[in-house]
Amino acid sequence: VGAQGVTVNAICPGLVITDIIKNNGPATAKAMGMELEEMIALFASEAAIKRPNEVEEIAAVAVLLASKAGAGITGAQISVDGGTAQY
Repeated sequence: VGAQGVTVNAICPGLVITDIIKNNGPATAKAMGMELEEMIALFASEAAIKRPNEVEEIAAVAVLLASKAGAGITGAQISVDGGTAQY
């Protein structure tokens, strides 16, 4: 598909506080024996930036990849996870 100018990339987000986390997170936190805020703090503490990513940070990468500036990026796995990926 590259010959047709199509690029294929993967955005790999870390913890992002979305409606899914807000709606389903309390049950997960309860199963872990804690409140939602404690669970979020625990997961965020594992990131180098010590906080969840913002939705806008993930979106900015998508916009870059879809723009002319991202036309030469293909076959990439881009972690937007605040530094939680461990290799």
